[in-house]
This record gives sequence, C-alpha cells and structure tokens, in this order.
Amino acid sequence: MQPVRTNSDLYLAMSRVGSAARRPLAEFLRAWWSTGYDYADSKALEPLELVGWVRDALVAPAPPYERYWAREDLDLEALDGFSAWSRVIRAQVCDLEEMASAGVLRTQASYLGLDAPRPPGAGRRPTPPRWFNLDVASYLESGVMATVGGWRPEFEDAVVDVEPPEPLEIGAFDWSDLTRFAIGGQTHQ
Repeated sequence: MQPVRTNSDLYLAMSRVGSAARRPLAEFLRAWWSTGYDYADSKALEPLELVGWVRDALVAPAPPYERYWAREDLDLEALDGFSAWSRVIRAQVCDLEEMASAGVLRTQASYLGLDAPRPPGAGRRPTPPRWFNLDVASYLESGVMATVGGWRPEFEDAVVDVEPPEPLEIGAFDWSDLTRFAIGGQTHQ
C-alpha cells in the first residue's frame, strides 16, 4: 500500500478503495461499525490505518440490521469518542434501511439529495435526514473532503475551474475526526 501523508494521498486512496466496493452503502456501514470495535480503544488512527480499516470493512461480514435500532435514542448528548462515532454509523444505517423500505432510494433525483423518511416512533438521531452520497465511493470521498479538505488531481491536463490547493500534510484521526468523516460522507456535496 502506498504511503498516505497528505489530504490528496488520502482522497486518492479512499477513491481507489471506494471504486472497488461491491456492496451497498448500508451493508458497508454495518461492516464498518462492526469492525470498529477492533479499534474502539485506540485514541487515534494514522491515515494509512484508516484506509486499511475501510478496506477490511469492504469484505468483512456485515451484521444484520436490527429493527430496534430505529427506535433507539441515538443522540450524542454527553457522548464522545468511539461511542459517538458508533451512534452516527447506526443512525445512518437506520436512515438507509428506511429509505430503501420506503422506495426513496429508487428516485431519479438522488444527486440533488434525498431525505430519510424517519417514520413515527423513530428515535432521535445525530445526523440530518438529508443524504447526498448513497454509494460507498462517494461516501468515502466526501468523508475525506469534509474532514481534511481539498485534494489535488494527480494527472496532467486536469480540467478544473480553479487551480486546486496544494496537498496538505495530515495527521492521525481521532474519534471526533472519524465522526465528522462519517457525517461528511453523508452530507458533503
């Protein structure tokens, strides 16, 4: 695996990993949540560790969706660290499952954003109902953009409106960064 030292390196690594994904986003998120328990005691993950974890979650068994999650209060009040990240992922899984059940995921205008229906009886969730990224690749790329910022095309003659910023050195991701990554994966446009 190539080194991951800059936001550009991370964007390109996540883009490669995401483009290889062969499972729906909800299934990936359930596997990512489940494999997250292996890292729960870690204070922070180096970028290369994060890429490896995501790659592992793409092939790890995904636990089944538990319907009672949708009724739980998944609010983040007084939570941080792994627990906060875990609740965000579970809330996102609930949204995606409810969107699939309601037929929302089949609409043509998904690129404009879709709202999770959040039916009566749904518990509080730490994420907005609006979704812009409904596949693994766009979720991962948007998560990078939301946490460590821009990227720089690594090929000649890129067609862009403005000159992209130079890559920035990045450090380890703590659980608050990973929580922002997950929310950004859902909402960043």
